[in-house]
Amino acid sequence: MEEHSIKQIIFAFLGNLLVALLKFIVAGISGSAVMFSEGLHSIADTANQLFLLFGIKRAGRPADKEHQFGFGKERFFWSLIAAFGILIVGCVLSVQKGMHAILNPEAIVDIKWPLLVIGISILIEGYTLLVTYRFLHKTKGKAKLIKFLDNSSETAIITVFFEDSAAVTGLAIAAIGILLSYFLHTSIFDGLASIAIGILLGFVAIFLAHKNKDLLTDQSHLATNKKIEEIFQNHPAVEKYHDLRTIIFGPKHIVVVSDVEFKEEFIYENIENNPSTDRKSYTEQVVQKIGALTDQLESEIRNICPGVKEIYLEVEQEKIAKFPGVKSP
Repeated sequence: MEEHSIKQIIFAFLGNLLVALLKFIVAGISGSAVMFSEGLHSIADTANQLFLLFGIKRAGRPADKEHQFGFGKERFFWSLIAAFGILIVGCVLSVQKGMHAILNPEAIVDIKWPLLVIGISILIEGYTLLVTYRFLHKTKGKAKLIKFLDNSSETAIITVFFEDSAAVTGLAIAAIGILLSYFLHTSIFDGLASIAIGILLGFVAIFLAHKNKDLLTDQSHLATNKKIEEIFQNHPAVEKYHDLRTIIFGPKHIVVVSDVEFKEEFIYENIENNPSTDRKSYTEQVVQKIGALTDQLESEIRNICPGVKEIYLEVEQEKIAKFPGVKSP
């Protein structure tokens, strides 16, 4: 999965770099504000892909004494930086350039090159979006795309998907703005298109920033929570559970913490309890039984929730204390 994500990001990086060069060249020739904004948009996307690749590399480092759960959350941090890159470079500068075109209107005399570059860019960005969508479609399984994008911790590939979607939409807006400005002999529509692209990028940036902020502040994995609750509720040995918590450290790194109590009959099954029984031996048998039940429960969680990497189950058995000489493990 990680290798495929990296390939998607590199592919998007190369496409955005080529498109950015074309847009800036044509913006210089035609003087179009919206083409300049589109160039900024592609530059922001290109820089963001570098941030995403850097984040994936940093997140792959092994755990150490100071970071005992590893560095998985670094990918969320660098994805957050990428979101701010979209906001500042793409959104703010596009709106600023659009306002300048509106306040200082000039006729656009040549639309041949801008439209040619937009057409080429749509082909490149559209193909990149199609490849990314196919990857997401394969990754999400049976889940609906919108729900997957909202719940998934695959922030790098999600960022690329939103960037590519915004790029294709922005190019369509740019084409409309340039055509209106050319036929109506004013750059006002060119400026309005630039502002519209900036607003679009602002919404994308806010969504991505909010998503990564949640992941950085120990957002729970709701889908995993639900599956584990079903496991606890359906497991014949579980009496009750509480304080179930999940923490996301990466796309395939979820930590599960919960308190659980097993049913008495499953603990004391085939264990004799009478005055002649050695209390130490009895206690060891009870502890071993609880350990076996815990291992069984953890194994079932891992099988159903492959993204779970660490499980910490705190076993609470108040009933054990009722037996003379036996303490709760």
